[in-house]
Amino acid sequence: MNRSIAGSISDYHFAPTATSKQNLIRENISEENILVTGNTVIDALDFSSGKVTASLYSDNEVERLKHIVDDSKKIILVTGHRRENHGQGFINICSALKEIAEKNKNVQIIYPVHLNPNVQKPVYELLAGIENVKLISPLSYPAFVWLMNKSHLIITDSGGVQEEAPSLGKPVLVMRDTTERPKPLMRERFFW
Repeated sequence: MNRSIAGSISDYHFAPTATSKQNLIRENISEENILVTGNTVIDALDFSSGKVTASLYSDNEVERLKHIVDDSKKIILVTGHRRENHGQGFINICSALKEIAEKNKNVQIIYPVHLNPNVQKPVYELLAGIENVKLISPLSYPAFVWLMNKSHLIITDSGGVQEEAPSLGKPVLVMRDTTERPKPLMRERFFW
């Protein structure tokens, strides 16, 4: 709704993809007022990913992560914060993560836990103390990008992360019933 309201009073429209441009044209926006820019989220990810994977890159938070990540295991990175998952949703998510951890000792689940008490309570009650589950504090963007690069699979309810993961060549499991992120916003990559 916010995009539609802002769009109705805008002179120029910056669309991330050709599909987005076509959507604007279908909304009676003049083609001459639309510029396809690319996806700035992915541009920022590419820039950050290049920095944090450089051999000379050093950061205290990344250095701490290097001591947490077990390179002999497949890393599953988890993020979750959306209100639609509060309550029973997070209980179900944490129960599934617990089952994955207990049945798959060859994986390490790393979960930067959101500070919201509605997230922290079920996460710590159900996942704390499981050997191959690491519950950590939220990460800065560079450290998070570094961890996404190290991951085998990313499980999230974040719209941004569901765009970023495929762009890094990582499969992503989205923990939402619906999403505002259409597929064309993501860089096309196929992993299966």
